[in-house]
Amino acid sequence: MKRAIVILLTLVFYSCMDTKAKENSGMNVKSPTQLTEEFIVDYKEWNDLAYILSNSDDESADEKIEKAYHDLILKYCSPDKKYQGIVYGSEADHCGEQEKITEEIIDDEVAIVKTTFKDREFDFMEYNYEYRYIKTDSKWILDEVYLVDEDGKYEGL
Repeated sequence: MKRAIVILLTLVFYSCMDTKAKENSGMNVKSPTQLTEEFIVDYKEWNDLAYILSNSDDESADEKIEKAYHDLILKYCSPDKKYQGIVYGSEADHCGEQEKITEEIIDDEVAIVKTTFKDREFDFMEYNYEYRYIKTDSKWILDEVYLVDEDGKYEGL
């Protein structure tokens, strides 16, 4: 049963990613805010899939998790984006129910979308993020997601 759920979730994830990739072939019409909203949804889906796979008996779980993350990055970032090691857990770092867009700043070919993530369990804890986009060939490409606190900005992809 557990294996069937993992297989089903994997198929749903890749089906959604493929559909969204086709929709995004016209990414240039989407604003940085729209792309951020979509990224948050896709990231949550990836995190949930990764967490379920990591707790399954699937011997290829790590490879599937890595491939799914690579596909997520490739959907929003440039093909040569170098990303950090992957991190996932029972609660996603980005979730539409908890993360709200607070501001969009566009300056010619660079855009910053600021968000605030409110912890579900400890509602007094908030995390601020900045999604940095660069306009390339009339399309907004996600360059980096930063966790921002009083000490600085930290890369999150």
